Amino acid sequence: MFLLRWGTAVRRTVRFEVPTTHRPQPRNAGLAAFFSFLFPGLGQEYVGARRAAVTFAAPVLLLVLALLAARLLLVDRLRNDLFSTAFLTAALLVNIGLLGWRLLAIGHAALAARPAILERGTPRRTLSILLVGVVLATTVGMHAFAGAVLVGLNSTLGDVFGGDVPGASGRPGPGPINQPEYRWNGTERVSFLLLGIDSGVGREEALTDTILVVSIDPVAGTAVMVSVPRDTGFVPLPDRSIYRDGLYPRKINELSTEASSSPSTWCPDLPSGVTGACGLRTLERAIGLYLGIPIQYYATVDLQGFVDLIDAVGGLDLCLDGKMSDPEYGGPTWEGVGLELPAGCRFYDGVHALAYARSRQGWIELPDGTRETQNDFKRAERQQTLLLELRRQFAQADLLFALPAMLEAIGRTVATDFPRSLAGDLASLLPLVTGPDIDRVVLSWPDFVDLPIEPLVNYLLIPRREDVRAEMERLFGPELEGWYVGTKAEGPPDGRSP
Repeated sequence: MFLLRWGTAVRRTVRFEVPTTHRPQPRNAGLAAFFSFLFPGLGQEYVGARRAAVTFAAPVLLLVLALLAARLLLVDRLRNDLFSTAFLTAALLVNIGLLGWRLLAIGHAALAARPAILERGTPRRTLSILLVGVVLATTVGMHAFAGAVLVGLNSTLGDVFGGDVPGASGRPGPGPINQPEYRWNGTERVSFLLLGIDSGVGREEALTDTILVVSIDPVAGTAVMVSVPRDTGFVPLPDRSIYRDGLYPRKINELSTEASSSPSTWCPDLPSGVTGACGLRTLERAIGLYLGIPIQYYATVDLQGFVDLIDAVGGLDLCLDGKMSDPEYGGPTWEGVGLELPAGCRFYDGVHALAYARSRQGWIELPDGTRETQNDFKRAERQQTLLLELRRQFAQADLLFALPAMLEAIGRTVATDFPRSLAGDLASLLPLVTGPDIDRVVLSWPDFVDLPIEPLVNYLLIPRREDVRAEMERLFGPELEGWYVGTKAEGPPDGRSP
């Protein structure tokens, strides 16, 4: 009887002591919130709520695994879809949903630790509440930034790939302005006409300040960059409908403006709603004939907006062999007239980088004291250098702080008729443009043009057709297109080209 009573007392003692020995230790609400901020469910695991931990962690873990699987298995199929409005809208909705889920997980973890916190006194409680507030605010800020980037990216892509033509009354349509039926298959050579448009304050017309063709062969993994000096005259036209010899008798940088001013004459086949594309289409065709290659797309860069774009990436690292002086320079973003840029490599902001690329007068004073006169040819070389450096700087930019400003500047500065549906394929080609093997050519004097006969009357550079043909064959092979370098014909066929 005594032993029975003693055993009952022991069992009662064990029942009383076990809960006391294994009772969960109090947890800090701030730390619980922080752990769930790192990943939903970690805070719940920290406070001992394991079922809740699985509930909060599982959906996010599945989302992460799905993204990794898509990245590994479907990246080539999805890279164009990543730039579509539908995908970016879906990403924005996922971002909003994930924000709500994370806030719920953080709040739940903090509240799960609250009873223990209340037992520890006011100072610890105040610190925990403050930490929870910081974690919640940080979470909202992160997702707000991501949402702003998604909205900004969608808006920028709409502006860049909308095909808007400066000064146009409408849009060129869904296809390239030069070949509306063309659709790039992602593997054949594709060529872009890159135009720097100077439409600064005080100008009555938008002059084509930079004319540059970028041609990329995705299969061979090569790229070519060809600059055409803006003073080049007598470039070929597709037919004799405007000029009987099929040559444009003025500077190439005036062609787009002239054609735009009279679309019924230059582009009678264009629908009335897109006649603003006439100037670009005419220039695109003329440059394509001059080089002997089809140019499928254009891209325009507004030079005034270019300053903001360079500043958005934090400036460019550019080099000069000597001090550059141009007493006549007066760019649209320059205060006053004249400029001096120091010798050597310097980090340039947008205004000075634009001056580096636009100046074509004055001289560079070399270390030995000699002066190297500047001209349109030297400028074209600097422009190519600047574009390559801009591409490099884009890759190194601090996206956390620079991306919103970069997107805004790109949307204001760049426009192209390349289809947005293939934007991912286009992005995949950019490394080829900045690769070490890119072939860079300026069709300048004395190799490809002769100097003007009467420079004080009309400064027109005269193309040397045979030399241009030989260089284009070196770059693109013997199968050149068009009557100018593709044949020995004295002019284009009679009649109007389609």
